[in-house]
Amino acid sequence: MKNSVKTLLFALLFTLSACGTSSNKESEAENVSYELTQLEDKVFMLDDETSVDGIYAKYVVVDGVGYYSFFNRPNRHIYFYNYKTGEIAHKIKLAEDGPNEVIYPYGFFEYWVHDFDNIFVNTMQFYYKINKEGEVLKRVKSHENFSFSDSRLSLDASTTFKDGKLYTSNTSFVTAEGDTSWLRANYDFEKGEVDKYYLDERTIIPDFEEKAERTREMAKTGGITSLGFLFAGDDQNLYGTSQISDSLYYFENSEFKETYFAGDPEIKSTDLDGFFMLSIVTRTENSVSIGPNPTQPPHFVGNLHTSPDKQMIYRVLVHGTKPRVNPETNKEEPKVFGASLIVFDTKTKKSGVIKLPEELIDQVALNNAFVTEEGIHFSLKEANSESEKVYKVLKVSKL
Repeated sequence: MKNSVKTLLFALLFTLSACGTSSNKESEAENVSYELTQLEDKVFMLDDETSVDGIYAKYVVVDGVGYYSFFNRPNRHIYFYNYKTGEIAHKIKLAEDGPNEVIYPYGFFEYWVHDFDNIFVNTMQFYYKINKEGEVLKRVKSHENFSFSDSRLSLDASTTFKDGKLYTSNTSFVTAEGDTSWLRANYDFEKGEVDKYYLDERTIIPDFEEKAERTREMAKTGGITSLGFLFAGDDQNLYGTSQISDSLYYFENSEFKETYFAGDPEIKSTDLDGFFMLSIVTRTENSVSIGPNPTQPPHFVGNLHTSPDKQMIYRVLVHGTKPRVNPETNKEEPKVFGASLIVFDTKTKKSGVIKLPEELIDQVALNNAFVTEEGIHFSLKEANSESEKVYKVLKVSKL
């Protein structure tokens, strides 16, 4: 893993645009040289119960050990591989019934790991705290029935657990007229209630009212495309952005401090109108379906990815897509014609841009990635083997 295979490119243009809470002073642009190195592919051998398709993995560190982890929906297991050895260290079976039952009636499932005695699961209807034996230590019913306007927790890389409370993201598909859309919540897991909401989306998202109105209209017939907000960091030092924002909003102890540029100066991300063009909603008499628009404007894909020490934040900007006919289905699909990797250093508060090689863009799924001490890992689009999950590994280092 540590031997470099080839250097892809370097000499990155770094640009910083920052404003304080009391001024809009813009920093001077700087040129900084960085090197992007492709390392040896990282390969994980899958067991007979796991399909190579549909794995969206994360990197988890528990007691100083790094784990490659994912949820296998068909067999109801959460997997933990020792990252260094590539061997399965733990498999957590989620019971279908009994006292340790874990249900996900809407198909939604996400989890976040504090340690192996505190693993949190969100299924939209229930919040669970389990351990590595699959024992349900706490079960809280979040909602009786599903509603687009329900406010619910969202477990992401910025989630923190301390003193019995989860400090995490909060979201809803649709903001009811007159309601406040809170982006963060402090959740008392023992009491099963929110202790505090904060970060009003109206104060951060441009054109929030227009966005809310459009999603309310879509909710009347189903097929919602909702612009979410992504976070990185922790409860003390938090960075947030949206799928169409070139900025990172920085919060310290839940108070807004500054805005930093974290985009590509040469490729401006789309606006709200462009966001609603990313998907095509098809309605028939009995159904609603959502699919990708073959022709898409520039936008960010995937999550905000952070290095294990939380110093570096990575995000991917797609320059746009053009139609490509899938020979198997004979239908048009979006083909990415350019992409940039944005790197933000939380210590220097400077962001860098790396234009990704076309060969790499064609090989990997840009929205399926995770970061370790080695670098950022992108999943291959097409598997070489049904028993192997393969990732391209890219290391970013300052010259």
